[in-house]
Amino acid sequence: MNGLLEVKNLCVGLKEQPSRLIVKHVDFTLRQGKALALVGESGSGKTMTCKALMRLLNRKKFEVSGSIRYREVGLLTLKEKEMRSLCGSKIAMIIQHPMTAFNPTIKIGVQIIESIRAHRKIGKKEAYEIGIQALEQMHLPRCEQLMNSYSYTLSGGMLQRIMIAVALIHKPEILIADEATTALDVKNQSIVLEELDQLKKKGIALLLVTHDLGVAAKLADDMVVMKSGEIIERGAVFKLFASPREAYTKELLGARIMKGAGL
Repeated sequence: MNGLLEVKNLCVGLKEQPSRLIVKHVDFTLRQGKALALVGESGSGKTMTCKALMRLLNRKKFEVSGSIRYREVGLLTLKEKEMRSLCGSKIAMIIQHPMTAFNPTIKIGVQIIESIRAHRKIGKKEAYEIGIQALEQMHLPRCEQLMNSYSYTLSGGMLQRIMIAVALIHKPEILIADEATTALDVKNQSIVLEELDQLKKKGIALLLVTHDLGVAAKLADDMVVMKSGEIIERGAVFKLFASPREAYTKELLGARIMKGAGL
């Protein structure tokens, strides 16, 4: 069965050092209503892979090759304008540090309105109402007050949930969550995980980028383990947790057990 997004032989290298690959021959598929966890330690190539998918890497510094196809459309060959239209509308991404996603000198509402109008030819009033509805659908409190707030006055958990709300405004089919819960406390992490689980149930394909195998266990159907820029193991989450083959995967699982035990 074909997926919504198919990645084949994805490689990322530095143009100044063509022989040095940062991401090496990566393959995976995202399917509707399923979550794929991309796991590994910091520096394993997870975020670089996501940035390559979204075409966020500086073309003057990085060389990207391979195939990334969304519904049979090759993303690596799209024009910049076409890619911008696709990103945010069909493929959305939430990042690890929500503070960096918002300009602290501009009210949250103004930024949400600008984001909406970048994809739709509507007035500010209508965009404002759409923004309010998006925040309400995320079960956020005092939505009008939030629209009138600056990012530095809000918690990381609140900003992360606002970022998810904004990402969902254009009803994307794919959501990439890059360490979406890493900077959150336990309470807000639980809230965000529940929201992501609800999105999966609505049919959105999730790519969960994390070093936390607990997140993978709670949300993912399948898991891909990355080390030094390449995939070393993959499979259904329950199978990898029960019987990992690679020593590195066993180490990650062991670290999770020790963390859970408070050791």
